[in-house]
Amino acid sequence: MLVCASTRVAMGDLQVNAESAGLSPQHAPSPDPAAPRPPILPSSGSRLARIGRVLRSGIFFVIYFCYLTIIMGLGQRLLLWPAIFLFPARRRAMVRAWLRFHATATLRMARALAGVRLTTNGLLPAESCIVVMNHQSVLDIPLGLFLVRGPYPLIPTRDRYRRGIPGISPLSRLARFPFLSQKRTLSRPELASLTEAAEQVARGEQSLLIFPEGHRTDDGRIGRFMRNGLRITLARASRPIYCVVADGMSHVRTFADSFVRFADTHIRAVVLGPFDPPTDEAQVDEFIDMLHQRMTAALDEMRQS
Repeated sequence: MLVCASTRVAMGDLQVNAESAGLSPQHAPSPDPAAPRPPILPSSGSRLARIGRVLRSGIFFVIYFCYLTIIMGLGQRLLLWPAIFLFPARRRAMVRAWLRFHATATLRMARALAGVRLTTNGLLPAESCIVVMNHQSVLDIPLGLFLVRGPYPLIPTRDRYRRGIPGISPLSRLARFPFLSQKRTLSRPELASLTEAAEQVARGEQSLLIFPEGHRTDDGRIGRFMRNGLRITLARASRPIYCVVADGMSHVRTFADSFVRFADTHIRAVVLGPFDPPTDEAQVDEFIDMLHQRMTAALDEMRQS
């Protein structure tokens, strides 16, 4: 379509020039093949579509920021914390309901305000499990929380997210996510936090949702795994292991990307598993390699279909 539009522009210019020189279009000189060609300009319709996409993306994130600050932030202070204080034995059930509510609300707002579509293939079980998920964008966490149907998942989280993000930072502390600096070696507090999370998963009290890449890649492909968290969990928690491979979000890696490019995103997610955990600690690294290969192959297959 763009090529045809460019051809029409060139023919129009030729007719005007020919008329001004007293020549008919049929006798106009042939264009010089070495002459620079006019640029192929996007149609006004495509420009309007891009502007609309930017506007809808921005509107979604403005509304979502208000949601994080007012609904989630104040709701935790005024509703959830007092309820946990009064009924401490119900803490896990209340936090699970709170997390699922906000994950579902986020995805529904994304669909209603920004036209985001979600297609899933497979289900996670309604029991404690270990979920290994690839990391493409800032929407990965609500998507993972939405897919986990058993006990709510503990998510190893960057230490810099402990404070400073409205709604999200206090929620991470409330849910008792293990915070990590993502350095090559774990500090004692980080090791203790991961070990405690793994033991809760082993007892069936929690699930674990882990993004072993640690960082988002530029093209959305699955990067190298950071293995410390997986090693500790697999060595201590004999629970079913699933992989979630999601695609379609690599163009919205950061909040800045999402603010202008989020609308009309189509997210696809595939659930792989269950995989039996390794029975020998010496097999853990080989098992992690297998998970990486299976997830990479699944992503390649999704992109080819």
